[in-house]
Amino acid sequence: MRQIVSLLCFFLVTSFGLYWQNENHRHLEKEHLYYLSEIAQSESTAIERRVYSAFAATNFLAFEVKQNNGEFFDFEDYAEEVINSIGGISNLQLAPGGIVSQVYPMIGNEIIIGHELFIDEQRSKEALLAKKTKQLTLAGPFETLQGSIAVIGRNPIFLTKNNEEIFWGFASAMITVDDLLASTKFSELDQGKYAYQLSRKNPDTQIEEVFARSTFNIVEPFVIKKINLPNATWTLTISSSNNDWAEQSNFLASIFLGLLMAGGIGYLFLKPEYLNKIVSEKTDELEKLAFHDQLTSLGNRRVLSKELKTFLNEKNNPIAALLYLDLDDFKRINDSLGHHSGDYLLKELASRLINIVKSNDIVARLGGDEFALLIFDVKSKESIENIAERIIAEIKKPVIFGNNSLVVSASLGITLIPEDGDNEEELLRNVDIAMYDAKNYGKNNYRFFDQNLQIEMLEKHNIELALNHVFERDELFLHYQPLICLKRNKILAYEVLLRWNHPEQGLIPPDKFIPVAENTGQIIPIGYWVFEQACKAIKNHMQKFNQPLHVSVNLSAKQFLDPNLLKNLESVVKQQNIEPSCLEIEITESSLAIDINNAIIILSKLRSLGIKIAIDDFGTGYSSLSQLRNLPVDRLKIDRNFITNLSANESDQKIVKAIIAMAHALKINVVAEGIETQEQLTWLAENNCDVGQGYFLARPAPLNDVL
Repeated sequence: MRQIVSLLCFFLVTSFGLYWQNENHRHLEKEHLYYLSEIAQSESTAIERRVYSAFAATNFLAFEVKQNNGEFFDFEDYAEEVINSIGGISNLQLAPGGIVSQVYPMIGNEIIIGHELFIDEQRSKEALLAKKTKQLTLAGPFETLQGSIAVIGRNPIFLTKNNEEIFWGFASAMITVDDLLASTKFSELDQGKYAYQLSRKNPDTQIEEVFARSTFNIVEPFVIKKINLPNATWTLTISSSNNDWAEQSNFLASIFLGLLMAGGIGYLFLKPEYLNKIVSEKTDELEKLAFHDQLTSLGNRRVLSKELKTFLNEKNNPIAALLYLDLDDFKRINDSLGHHSGDYLLKELASRLINIVKSNDIVARLGGDEFALLIFDVKSKESIENIAERIIAEIKKPVIFGNNSLVVSASLGITLIPEDGDNEEELLRNVDIAMYDAKNYGKNNYRFFDQNLQIEMLEKHNIELALNHVFERDELFLHYQPLICLKRNKILAYEVLLRWNHPEQGLIPPDKFIPVAENTGQIIPIGYWVFEQACKAIKNHMQKFNQPLHVSVNLSAKQFLDPNLLKNLESVVKQQNIEPSCLEIEITESSLAIDINNAIIILSKLRSLGIKIAIDDFGTGYSSLSQLRNLPVDRLKIDRNFITNLSANESDQKIVKAIIAMAHALKINVVAEGIETQEQLTWLAENNCDVGQGYFLARPAPLNDVL
């Protein structure tokens, strides 16, 4: 009987092990390919951003050349400002007639002065193509005269004389491959046992040439991502090291475990008393698991709760303090270097925390990257401040894991006992509020709980609750602010602005309730309500005056990511039976940056419905320099920060001029937001800004008051 049971045990354990190995392999391979795809997408986007951002700098140079009729008097100062603003550019060049005459920085680049692009066999093909097509072209990667491997974007400049375009020369931006790779995480991937390579087809031989690669070779499975650049396509290939050894180990482990269990069962049949001992030991282990964190061996949430309740139930206790610690950007470590690095970091930080406090104090890991400390016998608030400062300093010290230096910071919330509460639930809530306040103050610091924080959190909570009833109580309404043509001083359209009239508090400023609605997701139904009301206003205006009313409606970042966005907007337009061309959708540049490729698809579909597109707060994100030409956009709204000091700030003037010039080159209208003075209005009109908006021109008001 014993032999049969042992054999059966061996068969069951081994079979289960093999089945688990097979299923685990399939799951891991699927997950592995997903992560590789995410990495490839992220890194290819980073390369594309860097290249387009750097090459967009040539538009600024070209604009200055055209403005000064072929002259450029302050090239070095201007080029320095552009490079500092954009970053990632190795040098900027001007080549009138195709001969390089100016370069910044000059040091290390002296050799290219006087270089004739149309004569050089390696450079002439792309230069001639740029001149012929009148478009920026990419040359390289190739070895430059300076000895580095680089790519160069050449932007042809044409001056208009007597209604004829005359070739002036090139504005060029060079990026070394090393500088380009510095904008990616390839070095971290290489250290994390990932393999990558960048390649392109030689334009002459059509042979794929690798120009950047990792220490490790590409192995299957791998992911390929195309990077589309001006007149060129690069290929990014990413894989990770092979796991065959691990799979063989799993197989052997299954066999070994089966034999071990079979032998063990047989032994237990012979030694029944040994079973009681094992049960006792396992019970102790389970009890330890129930109250301790497996990774760090610290106490867990149950231990913290038990110790906190014990302390609160005792009489005449001295002052204690509860500290709640959350690591800042810990996810970045796991995402870039893997969970092994993250786990090692957590264990090291747990050890540091134990060494900071007294032996009778409690240090617990609550889960993920969250820790709690219960400090007894607190002498003063200053003593807790000293502990908090030591914790933050210790957390910031690098943790060396292999070839990597892991660096994080921490946000720390502190609540005092019994000053801030005398029950567990209240104290945990208060310390959580204090920790998030530390996050909001820029992270890497600590904050004590006080009643004002609770009042602020309560205010946000009350706003959240009140927002649930705004529709049934009819509390929301709209104001409209005119967008005025600066040349003809005529109203072109109206921006729809949301307002909330609370039954008890009166008008609540948008900057108070809109962020709360964004965080809770309530902004999505509110956003659709605003869109529907705007469509109704268009319909009523047409019925009353037999004239179209053009309105611009803002979409929040969350609403823009709503999978039902296109279907819902199209449904409202059809239901109200209005012309889609009367509508303009405004999207902030930061919303587009979340997923630029998906944003292009959504905007294109909106445009296909006949709805116009505007980018709000333009100039604050990378699309202003790299993705503008790919975005289906009708209007740009320059961020008000560039307008505020426009009359006195020369840098803002140059940026606004360049934005207007680039937008007009792409046949896109430009709106200046936040016009508040006559000087701003005059300057914008003189520099060909199309549309103005701001309190100086017209304040927001009900529609009947602004018509």
